[in-house]
Amino acid sequence: MSNEIKYPWQQTVVDAFLALADSLPAKINVAERAISARLTDPQQAGLDERIALKDGLRALQVLCAELRPKSSHANEPKREDVA
Repeated sequence: MSNEIKYPWQQTVVDAFLALADSLPAKINVAERAISARLTDPQQAGLDERIALKDGLRALQVLCAELRPKSSHANEPKREDVA
């Protein structure tokens, strides 16, 4: 697996991972839009690029999951404890 940027849209994904917390949502949005634009481009991506696009989306999903606040179920009453 190579870490080189092979497709222009990949730079936006890298930028999202390098972003500071305050600009992270905007950078993720830019990366998602770049991938979306490439997926809807009339010039279809080859197999290698389609795999890279899928990997890019998966990486952004992981990054988004890290942004979500962690819910603390420890302080919530258990179902059997609720009358």
